[in-house]
Amino acid sequence: MYDLILKADNAAADFMLSIQNGILTPLLKIVTYATEKGILWIAIGLFLLIYKPTRRFGVVYAVSLFFAFMLSEYALKFIVCRDRPFIMRDDIKLLISAPSGYSFPSSHTCSSFACAVSIFLKKKNIGIAALIFAFIVGFSRVYFTVHWLSDVIVGAVIGTLCAILVYAIFEYARKRKSS
Repeated sequence: MYDLILKADNAAADFMLSIQNGILTPLLKIVTYATEKGILWIAIGLFLLIYKPTRRFGVVYAVSLFFAFMLSEYALKFIVCRDRPFIMRDDIKLLISAPSGYSFPSSHTCSSFACAVSIFLKKKNIGIAALIFAFIVGFSRVYFTVHWLSDVIVGAVIGTLCAILVYAIFEYARKRKSS
């Protein structure tokens, strides 16, 4: 199974290297740097927490982001210890600054999906836009060959599950409190 995943990851990396170009690269740099250290998602969360009508949802959003980030960045990366594509392959020349740390899972993608799914569960129309942006974040991480495709897929799944679980817990608590 691991060989199959590695073949798929290398095929995806080869494809991304083949499509890198002067139009897509600057656009995806904006996306990947906007979500560096979670800055965009944290800013949205702070707005949601500060603005009284969205405060309750802001807590759900922030808790989802927190758990997704902690699980991906401080638990799984140190359990799996997977090297990034540009470390494992000599043919990769980075188009962005080399990130530190391990590759699996993608914390950018995990955090993006945790936030986007949280938004989707609350407001479908805005959530669809957030999900599209989260997909673009994941794509950018593979495009820049700082993550393997499987890192991004697993990051998206973990972020999604964190958001659904946190949302369900908060909804359960809210319903229990009102009854």
